[in-house]
Amino acid sequence: MDMKSIFRGCVAAAIACSAITAAARPVAVEEDAAQLHADKAALQREKKQLGADEATLKSDTASGRMSAESKGAYAVYTASQWIKGERRDIAADKPGSLQMKADEEALQRDKKLLQRAEATLQADAKAGRMAAESEDSERVYRDQQAVKAERSQIAADRAKLAADEKG
Repeated sequence: MDMKSIFRGCVAAAIACSAITAAARPVAVEEDAAQLHADKAALQREKKQLGADEATLKSDTASGRMSAESKGAYAVYTASQWIKGERRDIAADKPGSLQMKADEEALQRDKKLLQRAEATLQADAKAGRMAAESEDSERVYRDQQAVKAERSQIAADRAKLAADEKG
């Protein structure tokens, strides 16, 4: 074998490899474009869900539904309702009766429970814990995070698509 035939073989192999690579590029570009399109569609779905959850939060808050309240706020609410009930029970009891004494003890327990619930709610809110958030606001938060993730995914897809188109 002489040098010319070796050189021709190398050139032929290089042309074949470049043809394969060139044929593979459009496939990669198409795949990246399809992924970008899918991510844009997912972003639109996430935005729609976010809007629906924000509307639910707003309507639940306006109507006073407990789903617009946090677990801690609900505990404070129930403890205060128990206190109101115990006070009504004490008012209905005969003065000095055993029932009145039992209701007064229950009232004191409920007051302590209310104080603990209020302290827990304040501590959770101050620490920024999700326990201080309502179910509706948690859904809105998760939706906002999903929208943010989709936007970053779209940015990554655009960068990958641009790199594939150049290369």
